[in-house]
Amino acid sequence: MKSSDFDSLFRRDPIASGPPRSLASLAERILDSMNVRVEALAICRIARDAALVIPAISDLKIMYVLKGTLHLSVEGCEPLVSPAGSIILLPKNLARTLSGQDSVNRTFGAEEALHKGLHNLMYLDAFVGAEHEIRVLCGRIQIGFATDFDAFDGLVRPISAKPDNDAFVRSAFETMLDESRFRTAGSQVLANTLMKACLVELLRHDLDQLQQPGSSPSILLKPGVGRSAIAILSQPSAAHTVASLASAAGMSRSAFAKAFVETTGTTPIEFVTRARLAKARDLITASEGSITSIATAVGFASRSHFSSRFRERYGEDPTAYRKRIRQKTDFASDDPAVLQESIHGPSH
Repeated sequence: MKSSDFDSLFRRDPIASGPPRSLASLAERILDSMNVRVEALAICRIARDAALVIPAISDLKIMYVLKGTLHLSVEGCEPLVSPAGSIILLPKNLARTLSGQDSVNRTFGAEEALHKGLHNLMYLDAFVGAEHEIRVLCGRIQIGFATDFDAFDGLVRPISAKPDNDAFVRSAFETMLDESRFRTAGSQVLANTLMKACLVELLRHDLDQLQQPGSSPSILLKPGVGRSAIAILSQPSAAHTVASLASAAGMSRSAFAKAFVETTGTTPIEFVTRARLAKARDLITASEGSITSIATAVGFASRSHFSSRFRERYGEDPTAYRKRIRQKTDFASDDPAVLQESIHGPSH
């Protein structure tokens, strides 16, 4: 076998290979394109006969059951019973109650249960004394494409599963927890990567339920839009047009443009621009390339136009952004007010 033939086994052009026809293939490519960021982590500790009430927040929440069997009630949804090893992805803006059994004797609110432990890790303790039977890792996360489009806006019910690969998932969550306690260079990147892997384990466990409205990222409900988004995200610098993207979606221009706006909240061309800006933002942070060379690499014809759109999108010019972001720490701040966002989300 020639080296070129060997290399070809490990190289696959995501566009040239043709659009995915099955939901599983589309889901895999969409998941590959997603950005996942861990915003904060906390530990919930609950007595069997107690309940912990957590108010609605505007971010997605993820839970991993470390110990015991969690009884979870989410506003407007069927109750869930999740054994140790289960992952649960919770929708935005819905209150939830965590308990160890259906009937409880004591109820704790999040405000009274919240406190900071060693290494600034936040705890929510719904028990008295030293006994608790339920232990759950809770995380506040952001999931989206590089364009800042929130792919899970269509989720209105929890997604829950106990993945087969339990040893990996438990190790990943425990590592994320350690990284939140002992923050060093690369902690945020490692936590994000591990969280994405755990989400893939969750979503692939039972892909059939993702076809039900309300249990799915909105973009999976419209495969044509998903294919066009993948085309953009795979090659943001390409000369995309509404016509070329509609062709990738297998739709007419008018039907495609309407469906794209309904699914993503923006036009196809604005989505292209945001994808380019997000790619440029990553390059500005991670590379030493000049602003001009980065602008060209992501598809902008001039630095001035790029800088103008970057400032419009992110609130500062590319040079100032690079300087500021490199001065930040790798992980969340040690400020108690920031840590408290692990439960309540950012204040508005």
